[in-house]
Amino acid sequence: MTKLFAIIMCIVFTLGIVVASMGEINEAIVKEDGLRSKAVTWIEQAIPNQPNGSGD
Repeated sequence: MTKLFAIIMCIVFTLGIVVASMGEINEAIVKEDGLRSKAVTWIEQAIPNQPNGSGD
């Protein structure tokens, strides 16, 4: 029974660490000037607008 309890506690602690890490990653992505806005900026720089009438 002690081994089962130890295994369950390890799983609970591991899941807690994973959830906390995901929260930190999510915060880094969605914060002001975070990873999302940087990625959008990089994409806009990589794909220039073509004002020659093609597309939108």
